[in-house]
Amino acid sequence: MRQGYVALLLADPLRGRLQSVEARLLEEAGGRALFLVPWALRDLAEAWRLAWRVLGLKEGRILALRRREAAFDPEVAQEVAHSPLVLLAAEGLGEFLELIQGSLVLQALLEVQRQGGGVVALGETGGLLGEAAFLPWEGEVRPRLGLSLLRGLALLPRVEERGRFLALSRLVADNPDLLGLGLLEGTALRFRFHPQAKGEVLAGGVTLVDAGGAEWTGRGVRGLRVDVLAPGEGFTW
Repeated sequence: MRQGYVALLLADPLRGRLQSVEARLLEEAGGRALFLVPWALRDLAEAWRLAWRVLGLKEGRILALRRREAAFDPEVAQEVAHSPLVLLAAEGLGEFLELIQGSLVLQALLEVQRQGGGVVALGETGGLLGEAAFLPWEGEVRPRLGLSLLRGLALLPRVEERGRFLALSRLVADNPDLLGLGLLEGTALRFRFHPQAKGEVLAGGVTLVDAGGAEWTGRGVRGLRVDVLAPGEGFTW
């Protein structure tokens, strides 16, 4: 059995920026994929499915969740668990977090990875997969509990935008057991878990923020270790 993984693709599939990575993941899954989205995103998911046909998509299904109750439906969870590649996407991040957090569908996503499949988050949805997630609030981002598919990590897309790196630094300074990942637009990042938890940058760039020994002073953060990774580089945690 091949090794399961979780991946983040921070680009719109319709723009083709990460086509080579998308095609590689599809090939590994035998051309089969399931788009798991909230109900409001079902039409966009259909456009993605059509676009991915040229990349090798042979069997693409769309599972659009209308209400939280659907995420607790055993038949829905079984459909997710039996998919070799599950693609997650959402627009309202907070609403999607509430939709599947603590549900059977979330457990099914873990089962996909355990069985050797892939769970891939598209766009800013990737920011929800860590132990901590950042959600928009009054013009800035604030942390809250994430889906914990990636334990020990705090993920922040579009870290290059004003104020986001400081928000990530504050969080890891207050929670030094977390490793902060700042993700640039256009980044592709894959995580594997055996024999150890390891991340690999496939495209774009990732800023690692390690706050072991750092402190939040009230105005800033002192003592951070910051690494910037390019494609082909990796890290463990």
